[in-house]
Amino acid sequence: MTKTIASLMFAMALGAGLSAAQHTKTDPPALTGTWNMGLQGDHVIPVALVLKQDGRTVTGTLAMPTQRTGQPVDVPLSGEFADAVLTLSGTVEGAKEPTRLTLSARLTDDGTLEGTLAGLHGTIPWTAERLKERK
Repeated sequence: MTKTIASLMFAMALGAGLSAAQHTKTDPPALTGTWNMGLQGDHVIPVALVLKQDGRTVTGTLAMPTQRTGQPVDVPLSGEFADAVLTLSGTVEGAKEPTRLTLSARLTDDGTLEGTLAGLHGTIPWTAERLKERK
């Protein structure tokens, strides 16, 4: 009888543990949000980087400044985030010729991004800090 009660208690505890594990909230995505990106050339050019992460897959937009209109052009991006390294690419449309952009970065210990942007004008270093959500 004691073994039966002990077995029953063990089974109940195991079931409760599995149920709790199934309902545990997962950590929020590491990159989802709006980032204040700074392209570092002769001066820092502020750019909006909006990312959405689903597992390793990352999509988003980059608001690139333009010289022709002065208005930013949203560049759709897609890529992945694996082993703290982000790789994204997209094409700038609306210029004389479409321009392919490739972004690479690493997520630093302080939660910022550091990387390079390769495109028509060569490779440019950049950093980004996530904007805090307003409540």
